[in-house]
Amino acid sequence: MNAKTLYSPILKGKANDLKALGKIPRSLAPHVHALVELLPPDEDESIETACVRFAHQLRKHCPQNAVSVDLHAIAPDHVTDDGSLALEALCASLRGLGVLFTPVFGFDHEPELWDRIVPIATQQGRGLTFRLKIDDLEAGEDTIADIVERLRYAGISTSDTKILIDLGSLGTLDAVSLVRLRGVTQDFVDDALTAAKFGLISVIGSSMPKDVSGVEKEDEKAFYRQEMPIWLNIATGVPAEGIAFGDYGIVHPNFSDKIIPKHPNAKIRYTRGLHHHIFRGHSLREGLKFQQYYGLARRVLGSSVYMNRDYSFGDDYVWRCANGEAGCGNLGTWVEVDMNHHMVHVAAQLPQILTRVAAGVSANELLTLTS
Repeated sequence: MNAKTLYSPILKGKANDLKALGKIPRSLAPHVHALVELLPPDEDESIETACVRFAHQLRKHCPQNAVSVDLHAIAPDHVTDDGSLALEALCASLRGLGVLFTPVFGFDHEPELWDRIVPIATQQGRGLTFRLKIDDLEAGEDTIADIVERLRYAGISTSDTKILIDLGSLGTLDAVSLVRLRGVTQDFVDDALTAAKFGLISVIGSSMPKDVSGVEKEDEKAFYRQEMPIWLNIATGVPAEGIAFGDYGIVHPNFSDKIIPKHPNAKIRYTRGLHHHIFRGHSLREGLKFQQYYGLARRVLGSSVYMNRDYSFGDDYVWRCANGEAGCGNLGTWVEVDMNHHMVHVAAQLPQILTRVAAGVSANELLTLTS
């Protein structure tokens, strides 16, 4: 297949998530276009400091990765120390560093940001990304008409526009809610395809649990990736279109780095087929503390779901840790390890799945083949 985007994960703009993205193999990277969120600044830092760190981490860890950048953490009235508008200053910094970025707009953003995002998109010349939520889907044709009209006035082609449908967290929805959500999303995608030729339409969701409380200590549990059947049913309905897939990697959509758990647990999150497998240890404040990651890595290595050390950077780190050739790291280390394996696995899955979609294989058959 060509280098069309097949996978559009939503990532938090933290160093370890970006390291994981930057370590996707070159053979898969052209099919991946991540949306990266700027997180709000820490309590003791300025928005300018947060923006500078964000820009330099993108440049350092993902120098060759084209990304969409969601900057809604910057309030419209935020200014830098020299009085410049923070949004424009950050985009100028990204441009100066050579980051290949596309600005993001969503209807949940402040309305006045539209008039400021458009010149950034025009100057950058990489189009525009719309991040849509469930409320936008339910408005259906009105949302699509609004997008098309905005693009027409802005002079931005629909073919240079990415539509990311962000369904958020799916893991706790019941079967009836999932069917309804799939229907609403399918109707919206059908209407969008009828209205215009957008450069990308992607369906994004996540079934990762918010924490590991649903997994017994020193045990492992599989969580079904509900986002896959929702996306597959939509993609097989329009097989010629190549609808892209997205998720939140191995973190919950509502993750916040401002919420520090009192008793963080050691865990390794490992994706295989249609499941997220979570291998849980115990509190990092007790017993072996971080040393327990050596044993956790051995458990992953000895499980039936482990691929092999050559599969990804993440898999190699698990192997080396299990064999005492790499340190036990810290929580950030394992975000990078788990996230990299996950994104490599999904990016490798999708070309195979979409080739079968184009050949007319049904969603039910594909779910059986992928499990």
